[in-house]
Amino acid sequence: MKRDDLIFDIIEKEHQRQLKGIELIASENFVSDQVMEAMVLA
Repeated sequence: MKRDDLIFDIIEKEHQRQLKGIELIASENFVSDQVMEAMVLA
């Protein structure tokens, strides 16, 4: 039972981190050249 509690705590902490935090990952924030061009032309 103790292992289940530990796993639950780890999952709950990760859940709270995802709800309350922000992740800034540069590779997920790049846009394509076509999008950049469209933004300039707009």
